[in-house]
Amino acid sequence: MHVLEQLVAADLATARADAAGAGVGVALVTVLDTSGSTPRHAGARMAVAADGRRWGTIGGGRIEHEAEQAARLVAAGAPAQRIRHHLVRDLAMCCGGAMELVIAPLAPSWSAVQAAVAVIGAAADADGPAVLETPADGGPLRVRRLGVDERAPRSARFDGEVLRELVEPRPRALVFGAGHVGSALGPLCQALGFQVVACDDGDTGALEPAPAWADLVIESFAVADVERVLGRLGRRDHALIVTRDHAVDQRILEELLGRAELGYLGMIGSRGKLGRFRKRLAAKGIGAEADWARLRAPVGLDVGAESPAEIAVAIAAQLIAVRRRGQASAGAWAAAPAVEV
Repeated sequence: MHVLEQLVAADLATARADAAGAGVGVALVTVLDTSGSTPRHAGARMAVAADGRRWGTIGGGRIEHEAEQAARLVAAGAPAQRIRHHLVRDLAMCCGGAMELVIAPLAPSWSAVQAAVAVIGAAADADGPAVLETPADGGPLRVRRLGVDERAPRSARFDGEVLRELVEPRPRALVFGAGHVGSALGPLCQALGFQVVACDDGDTGALEPAPAWADLVIESFAVADVERVLGRLGRRDHALIVTRDHAVDQRILEELLGRAELGYLGMIGSRGKLGRFRKRLAAKGIGAEADWARLRAPVGLDVGAESPAEIAVAIAAQLIAVRRRGQASAGAWAAAPAVEV
């Protein structure tokens, strides 16, 4: 979730109810670059209102305090700033690196902030990457689609007039199964910024009422039905198979196992279950070695989790590792051999 979405989600009701809040400006603090050891890295953001309210974090400590004070001034009408601090020499922090920040006026009022969030939301829900342009004079945000041969910027850039940063499609968590584990996992995925899609047949009443943690509900376990709603699944999609029924798990796995384009594929269950599935699918000619290597099963980091909440935390931790470090460094259980049924 972009920090601006947090801002509006937390204060939309207040903004609507309090007419006086219409004139409260907001500034956006963005980490442009870092070197050495720092608490956050390029792309981290924090929004600060002129009245002191704030959303998000760039790492805490004195660097955040200094940025917050400067951002309040910018939110109140001061010019945009570009600052760089060495965390030890300048701020007496223990981290040994340096951070470069840009502080730009985001919007002069809450209504303008809501408009900005709508722009960012549209960009994040699009099929491809785009460049978000934030004018230093507080003008309206703009989204520019990348050209066919245009290379996406690797980090935010500020030329003194416009802050330009890459907005990639929001990652999706496809939670197949809205039972105990799915219901514990969904809110964690939302907190991590995923668009959460709950996929369940609804026979057990798990979808009644619609789960609050789901941005979208699809009343089916069939991948074809999911793709009729979402389009062809791809790199932004993280499929989590956590249904109540092993037969359903196997059907979903059969449909998704060969999808190398998926951002992540994980399935709940024991190594024995995985071994049986491998044997059954091999008999159908399904599943190359590379496909099984991509599958996270048993899903989640091996932390000895037992309860639904613990399992959900283990899965969420693995999703973080995949996002931050890539598939190869995300940790895995030992590969399961095929076993006799």
